[in-house]
This record gives sequence, C-alpha cells and structure tokens, in this order.
Amino acid sequence: MAAADPRPKSPESCLRLLFVIDGRYPATGGAEMQARLLAREFVAAGHSVRILAPRLDRRQLAREEVDGIEVRRLGYPRVKGLGALWLNFRVAAWLYGHRTRFDAIHVHMMHNLAAAIGWLKPWLRVPVVVKVSGAAEFDGGLLDPGLRNKIKHRLLNAGARRLDAFQCISHHTLTMLREAGYPPGRLHRIPNAVDCGRFVGNRSEVREPPKVVFAGRHVAVKGLDILLRAWSLLPRRGHARLVLAGDGPEHAALRELAVRLGVSDSVDFPGMLADVAPLLREAVIYVQASRQEGLPNAVLEAMAAQLPVVATRISGHEDVIEHEHSGLLVDAEDVAALGAAIQKLLDEPELRARLGRHARLSVEQGFAPDRVLALLVGVYQGRSS
Repeated sequence: MAAADPRPKSPESCLRLLFVIDGRYPATGGAEMQARLLAREFVAAGHSVRILAPRLDRRQLAREEVDGIEVRRLGYPRVKGLGALWLNFRVAAWLYGHRTRFDAIHVHMMHNLAAAIGWLKPWLRVPVVVKVSGAAEFDGGLLDPGLRNKIKHRLLNAGARRLDAFQCISHHTLTMLREAGYPPGRLHRIPNAVDCGRFVGNRSEVREPPKVVFAGRHVAVKGLDILLRAWSLLPRRGHARLVLAGDGPEHAALRELAVRLGVSDSVDFPGMLADVAPLLREAVIYVQASRQEGLPNAVLEAMAAQLPVVATRISGHEDVIEHEHSGLLVDAEDVAALGAAIQKLLDEPELRARLGRHARLSVEQGFAPDRVLALLVGVYQGRSS
C-alpha cells in the first residue's frame, strides 16, 4: 500500500473523520485505547475527529469532550435482543442524518454495528473502513468460522461485506477474512500504532528484586494460568517477582491458583492500572502467554519500553516478535518452555538488553503513529498498492 502523508497539505484537504466505537469509550480495552490514540494523533496532524459510541453506562454523558475531541453517545433500552436492534437503528439514523459531515467513517470493532452500517452503506456516500482486531471477532463473534452458517451471522456478514475497506492488524486477521469470503482487494494490513514517546527507552538500571510483568485482561484466552504454572517451575523465583496487572473474570481464580501452586509470596496483583508506563519502567521482562491474539497493544508497549518479551508462538505475537532477535517465542500451553524462557532472561542480563534494544527499534520502525496514520489516510482516500 502506498503510504500518504497524514498531514493535510491545505485547510481544504483536512479530513473530517468519524470514529465509531462498538463499546465503552473511553475504556482500557485494547481497541478503545487504540482508537483514542489514533484520534489524538489525527487531530495533532491537522484533521478533525468525532467519536460515536453507545451509552453503555447511564452515568456517562450523552455528549462530552475527551482529549478535546467530541464524543456522542447514543442511548438504548437495556432489553436483551431489542436493545441491540434499537442501538443499530439509532446509529444508522444518526449516520444518515450526519452523512454529509464526514469524509470517512472508521468503525473500530467488527461487531454488530459494523454490519448495520454495512446495510446502510449505499446511502452514506462516504468511505467506511472497519478494523478487525482478532480474538473477539473470531471466537464467538461475527467472524467465528463455526457460526458462519447460522442465519444471524450470515446476515451480519452480508452487511459487513458491503463496507469499503477492512483494516487487518495481523496476518491472521487478513487470512481469516479471506477464508470468510471477504474481497481481497479491500483487505489492508495496517497494524496498531504505539506512542513510543510515553515509554522510556533506556534500561540501564535494574531495581531489585527484578520484576517480570504482564498487563491486561484477566481472561482465559490470556493464558495467565499457564504463566503461573510456569512461574512455579522457576528454581530461582524467590529472587524475582511476577506482577499480573489488570482485572477480569479470571482474577479471583488466578489468585487462588497462585496459593495452590505455592507462589503467592512472589506474585503481585496490583489490579487495573490507568497507566502501564511506570510498571514497564520498573520491569526487566514482559510475558504474554496468550492462547489467541489479534495484535496485542500490551506487547507493543512493552517493546517500546525496551523490554525483552517472552510470548507464545501465535499470530499477533509472531507479527511483531522475531524469535531470539526482539524476544523469545514458545509454543502455547507449553508450561516448561515458558518457564525456561523466563529463567533464561532472568539469568542473562546481556541477552535481555540486546533483545530489548531490538524490540524498541522494531516498534519505532514499524508501529510509529505517523506511519500508521499515513496508511490509514491512504485507505480513507481510496489509495492502495
């Protein structure tokens, strides 16, 4: 794809963008945080951005500004089935009424709203791009291969296929869309962006005890049970601490597992963090034992912080980590291999430093906001390779 300059060459070339979020906004989820970063970067580059999202929490305002960017939230009844239909109708009606105010619409999750907007597409008269992240869409979601023949999913996919372009953040998402019958010419591999300026790139000092960290949702797909079991195998774990930041439905079970494995004295659960940068600054290794991923922001941020990453050999991780160059990859569910990789990095500070330097460089070269914005501008304006 030909990368365009993300900055408008004149006031007349400023893009008027609408970001549609199919979830809470702002929020700490990867898709929401990525949309927030891109919105700020587009505004800083001279474009205008508005956010449209459902009003999932009645305590949230229907209209407000976040980061100086207008957010419009649409309410809907909390009735199963009916509520989703009403939300789709409200979004469609709002878009139709505001269709002349935007040069491009970017839907940041490929869920029900993307399909609803697809059915409305002939009347919008502006390009609509949808981001496909990964696990949420393919496991029980709109793109789940096992649900593809169900009437509901066939209708949703039929609507989504009418959209102009699909932002695939990894090789896996692009391949899955091809296999689902989406037009290859409308599939664009554009990764998540990382604000490298938030993260310290010099790791000359190591605080004792050394910290091995994870930050994210405490859900089964993240493989934190595997990580705890691997931690229990480390012969020298008493000289280091494992920090599992975040929260989620598996949080209590993970605490109990740490006790059963006899590692609770070396594992910390600090909860959800508003900013992970200070945690990454104190760490020596980042670990992601996921069973499935799209393109994990947490891994990219750890790499930007010049941390060596131990991760599972799955799509998403393989898109960003080169084994033994910018991190270490192990097979998913392999407790022994995961533990051995963590111990290796704890024992070899020179290897940690080398992998960390290469990790930072790869993020700067491939995931900087300017590069991602340029690729998106090209898609918004209908340019591709």
